[in-house]
Amino acid sequence: MEQREPKTGKGRRLLIVDDDEDLRMLLAGYFRRIGYEVEEKESGMAAIEPATSGNFDCFILDMSMPGMTGIDLLRRVRDRGVETPALFLTAHDTIEDKVAGFQAGADDYLGKPFNPRELEVRVEALLRRTQGAQPRADEERIMVGDLVIDKRRHEVLKGGERVDLTPLEFQILELLASEPGRAWSRNSLLDQVWSTEYEGYQRNIDPHINRLRKKLEADPKNPHYVLTVRGVGYKLNEKP
Repeated sequence: MEQREPKTGKGRRLLIVDDDEDLRMLLAGYFRRIGYEVEEKESGMAAIEPATSGNFDCFILDMSMPGMTGIDLLRRVRDRGVETPALFLTAHDTIEDKVAGFQAGADDYLGKPFNPRELEVRVEALLRRTQGAQPRADEERIMVGDLVIDKRRHEVLKGGERVDLTPLEFQILELLASEPGRAWSRNSLLDQVWSTEYEGYQRNIDPHINRLRKKLEADPKNPHYVLTVRGVGYKLNEKP
C-alpha cells in the first residue's frame, strides 16, 4: 500500500463499521496515515450510539453484516435526524443493492474488492460536496415560493420551518432550484450531483427524489414542488 503524507484528512473524523476485522483494520490504518481520526465498530448494533452522536464527518459502512445490516443501521441513523454523509461497501454490487442503499439514505457505494485509494477519493468527494467552500453573499440563498435553500447554512426552510435533508437530497434540491422550471434528465442530475461513475444507471436518482418529496410535499404522490417530467426526468415548480 502506498505511503502518503498525513494531510488529506486532517481534522476529519470517520466511522468505519465492518464485521471483517482484517478489512476494518486495514482501512482504519490507511485513513489514519493520511490524517483522519478513525473510530471502528464491528457491528451495526455497536455503531448506533457513535453514529448518532454527530461527531463524525463521514460513515463507511459494510452493507451486509450479521445481526444489523449496514442498511438497517443507516435507516435508524437517518430516522434520528443524522445527515452525516455515508458510503456503503458491498460485496454484491448489484443494482438491487445499490437502490436499497440509496433508499436507506446512502450517498455513495463501492463494490468489494476495491483499492483503498479509490475509497479515499470517494470520501474526499463526499466531504467536498457537503463541507465545501462557502458561496458568495449574493449566492447564499435561493428562494422559490415558500422554499428557502440556504447554501451557507446548508439548510432548507419550507414556510419558515426547517426541513432536514441528507447531503445528497440538499444537492439535488439546490440543483433543481438553480433553474426553476428547467427539466433535468436523470443522467444530467447524476452527472451534476455525483462526481463518480454510476454505470449509467439512471434510476439511481429516483429513491432520493422520493425521499425529498416525502420531506417537502404535503402529499408526495401529488407533488407541488418537485415535479416529474415524463420521458425526461424532474424539475422544480416555478410557482409551487
